[in-house]
Amino acid sequence: MKRFFCLATASVLLLASFLPAAAELTLPPDVMQYATEGINGVYSLDFDTAQTNIEKVFSEYPDHPFAHFGNAMIAWSRYEYEYELSDDRQREVFEQILDDAITGIKRWIKQYPDDPNGYMGIGALYGLRAMFSMRNRSWITAYFSGRKAIKNLEKSLELDPTYYDAYFGLGIYQYYAGTLPSVIKILAKIVAIKGDPDEGVAQLNLARKKAHFTSDSAKLILIEVQNTRTGKYYAPQKSLEYIRELRAKYPKNPLMHYVEIICLYETANYDEVTVQAEEFLKRIGKDPFYKDIYISRAYTALGTVQMQKGNFEQARALFEKRKEAIQHQEPSRWGVWNEVRLGQVYDVLGEREKAMKQYKDVLSFDDKWGFDDSVKKWIQTPYQVPLSGDVGPLPPQA
Repeated sequence: MKRFFCLATASVLLLASFLPAAAELTLPPDVMQYATEGINGVYSLDFDTAQTNIEKVFSEYPDHPFAHFGNAMIAWSRYEYEYELSDDRQREVFEQILDDAITGIKRWIKQYPDDPNGYMGIGALYGLRAMFSMRNRSWITAYFSGRKAIKNLEKSLELDPTYYDAYFGLGIYQYYAGTLPSVIKILAKIVAIKGDPDEGVAQLNLARKKAHFTSDSAKLILIEVQNTRTGKYYAPQKSLEYIRELRAKYPKNPLMHYVEIICLYETANYDEVTVQAEEFLKRIGKDPFYKDIYISRAYTALGTVQMQKGNFEQARALFEKRKEAIQHQEPSRWGVWNEVRLGQVYDVLGEREKAMKQYKDVLSFDDKWGFDDSVKKWIQTPYQVPLSGDVGPLPPQA
């Protein structure tokens, strides 16, 4: 799934673990408050506040799914958003915390075998491991982790059929397993991965309407589904409606802001894309949650919308300005995507030597984000805008 939507997955796994325990344990109000503040911290990308509150839960209930899930989700969110998947040390931190969290919840299930939260918690963590493994093209690990995830989510529903939050994870599995990329179709046949996209969308909508804590995250995933141009569920106007609801609810989260920009682009509100992207850029360095690492996102929107309008000179100026603005930053996914876009612009403007330099610069980076295959094609044959004039979606396209 698209990386900018993984906040939905990461946050919801944390949120799902905060449902009241149905079995032998009732948490005191102060611990529930710590949990709530931890959730709000993740949704606002205020990871320090989130971590402080999760540590308080750990101190009261060391192996409760609240604590283990919160810890894993904070580590994942830091790697995903604070470091833009670009820091190998933070990746190692996340992987270790994920392993420890799964082990901890297993201990909890042994003590409370009828608590649906335990199965929801460990199922969601296995789901996170599956998603992480797919990104790293570890398909077999992804498959077995995904199978464990579904088994545990179904167990949580068996214990409590009204646990609608479980439908979020099940819906993600059904939809994405049913729309596997062609590159893993053969593997899917070998290990019998099956999915039903229609059922997945129905389950996601059930979570959106009835879930206690995963309703908002179901909206985020449905936005992605509804923004997929080649899919049967394409409904970008509905996506724009959903993200405006979420942005009003979480106004401090810059990624909610940016998803609205993406939806504005997808609904062809190009002038508004420019207005919002300029506002996004202005807030970087002023708002504590609008980090410098998001500069490339802002210029992606500003430059790509000019490409879409056919204004390639303006697009070049914007992408070159972004390059100058972030010259001391470590490479990030959105930053490298800007390098790709600038190469495309040079090609369209007939500046082939500059385009070739851009593409070779992209190939000089580790291919963490899957751009190399496309870039190699443009080294062989210059990039051209399709006859439709459509330069493609705003987010990075691997």
